[in-house]
Parts: sequence; C-alpha cells; structure tokens
Amino acid sequence: MRRVDILRHLRPDDRDQLVGFIDELAAVQGARPLSDHLWLDLVGGGAAGFVAVTATELAGDTPRLIAMAQVSAANDGVVLEVVTRPDGDLTDARPDAAAVALDLADTAIDAFRRNGGGRLTWWVDDATDAVGELAAEHGLVLERSLHEMRRPLPHPDRSAVATRAFVPGVDDSAWLTINNRAFADHGEQGGWTAATLAQRLAEPWFDADGFRLYEADGQLLGFCWTKVHAELRPPLGEIYAIAVDPAAHGRGLGRELTLAGLDSLADRGVTHANLYVDAANTAAVRLYHRLGFAVHRTRSAYSGRLGAP
Repeated sequence: MRRVDILRHLRPDDRDQLVGFIDELAAVQGARPLSDHLWLDLVGGGAAGFVAVTATELAGDTPRLIAMAQVSAANDGVVLEVVTRPDGDLTDARPDAAAVALDLADTAIDAFRRNGGGRLTWWVDDATDAVGELAAEHGLVLERSLHEMRRPLPHPDRSAVATRAFVPGVDDSAWLTINNRAFADHGEQGGWTAATLAQRLAEPWFDADGFRLYEADGQLLGFCWTKVHAELRPPLGEIYAIAVDPAAHGRGLGRELTLAGLDSLADRGVTHANLYVDAANTAAVRLYHRLGFAVHRTRSAYSGRLGAP
C-alpha cells in the first residue's frame, strides 16, 4: 500500500525528512540525485512556487519514503525532477521505479497547474517512450538533451595557458560579467546574480583553487570551474562550468581551459572527470570527444507553458 502527499509549504520536519532522503540516496549511489538549484531550494525550505510530491510505502511497521518529485523555480521558469529509492539494499532498481516516477511526475505537473501554471521544464535521465508520452499528454515537448561525458585522468596533454585561482570578493563582478555574457541564452547558467554566486561559493564542495581564471593584459577572458564529488568512490571531478568571453572566441581557449580544469583535478589526486554539454552543441561535443570524453548518460528536458486547469 502506498500514500501520496503533496507538500507546498515545508514544515521543518518535512524538510529534514526530504533532505535526509536525498542524503541517504547520495551516500549509496555516489552522487546527489537532484540538480544544484533544486537541492538548494529544498535545503532552504522551499521558495515561492515550491511543490514536493512524495510516495510513502506503508507495508510493515515503519512507513518508508520511496520517491519524491520536486518543483522549484529556476532562472527561466520552473523545473521538475523525480527521485526514486532503489529496492532492497538500495543498490538494485525497484521493479516499479519507472511507474512510481511517472505517477509522481503526473501529480506534480497537475499541482503546478493548480498553482497557476507557467513555463515548466521536466528533466529526465535516459528518457523512455513512456516519459515522452506523458510529457506530450501535458503539452511538454522535448526541448533539450544534455550529455554527461566522462574520461579518466590525468589527461596526456596539459594546458598551454596559465590560469590562477578565483578570489572570492575580488573576482565576483568580473566573473559574473563574463559568465552572463557567455551564457546569455542558457536557462541555468545564464542570468546569475551576486546572490546566486554567493550561494555556490558557500557550498561545502567549493574550492577556490579549482576555480581557474584566464586573463590577458589584465582582462578576464575565460574560466574553468571544477567541482570534486568527494562522496563518490573513486571521487569524480566535474567541469562544473566553463566559458570564454564571446569577444575572445576563435583563439582555441575552450580546449586549453578544459585542460586547465583537468590539470587542476588531476593535480588534486582525482582520477576520473565528467562534464555536461548540450547534445545540440556539436562543436563542443566534438571537442570533448577529441579530448577523450565519452557519453555516460543523456538528460532530456521536456518543456512547455502550462495553463491553470
């Protein structure tokens, strides 16, 4: 028997239960199963528009949370993601995981409509036909596919450009200018504010030495920001964000800054790296393939503007 609850306002005990659920899965699966901005919204207790839909298994003496769908505001609208608990010892997929995830997504989308609707993006890993069918029923269309790519470290080549570590409180403004210029049309990475950056700099994983800046003639032209997932075994080093000022395109800096990030990770003892890239960005995908990366999984974004029921 299963109970489904819709939470629009998190009480402290609700928040603690959901944070604990995500932390438990992260400890076993080796990575947090929520995107950064959803995680920060959850930890913060849920900003305006927050919705959580939970599924609790009632069999036995102790109710057990087995899945959660979360809706949170993002830069360019609202994002939905679904997390399910594996079965048994938490290492095997639940036989009904896909069906539970679809049910919670369906309920969360309906709850979003009842909150007034708006633009919604549903992110799914390695989407199935059933996901596409449910998305279409709600008027959501496949808008974007994002590859996670991985490779071992160290890379045989080292960067040919000199970089330096980011200095919090000193480089913030210049970095925000470059980042927002480079990602002007990007939903998650573009439109950052000083508060957005400060939130990331306050994260436990932040390491200024892994946030590499490239300057020429005293002007910031690009960066490669890395993030080490120390909870993984072995730890995984992510190219968290990388960009070149559009005014400096055509100089081969994308390759060199990627290598600078990989150098930084390898120099800190990390033996595997990953990054995320839009599948439609064929030039970047080719570059990363040439640098020895291979596709590990593909995330799909189904988006649309949904009206209230």
